[in-house]
Amino acid sequence: MNKSQTRREELLAHGRALFSTRAYDELSIDEIAEAAGVAKGLLYYYFGSKRGYYVAVIGQAAAELRERVSEDAALPPLERLAHGLDAYLGYAEESPEGYRALMAGGIGADPEVREIVARERRRFLELIAAEIGPAGPALPLALEGWFSFIEGSTLEWLERPAVSRDELRDLLLEVLGGAVAATGARLG
Repeated sequence: MNKSQTRREELLAHGRALFSTRAYDELSIDEIAEAAGVAKGLLYYYFGSKRGYYVAVIGQAAAELRERVSEDAALPPLERLAHGLDAYLGYAEESPEGYRALMAGGIGADPEVREIVARERRRFLELIAAEIGPAGPALPLALEGWFSFIEGSTLEWLERPAVSRDELRDLLLEVLGGAVAATGARLG
């Protein structure tokens, strides 16, 4: 990685930390630059605008999460799902700023940011739907609700970790089983 790429990555790391604790609208470009220890012109150079910076931060967090939740076709379906949830929770645990920026900070009024979050959500739900037996029309609703449960539970777990990561993963799998069963479909 060259010096320019390294500097850009450092700026994105500062952005994840900032946007995970403060809303986009609460931060000025001057505050962002000050927190990163750079002149605001450097942010404009790399990202074009405050919005460009924010979109890049969210995009990077989404890419990191996607990379972690890769599909391993060699595993049986339920193990593949548990592995994906482990990777998802592992990303949240190891990169809480990136996760919070993606989930809490990324659901704003910006259409590009909403699309990044929606795209990653769809991708994860498609992986899950592929593991479910005959599905009826209620299954997409159940999966959307379950994924909202994952997001909310994970954010709460990061704030107040009352259970281990394995216990949270098992809870999420149990809730998924109940949601899928309620639609008349079955897992794996």
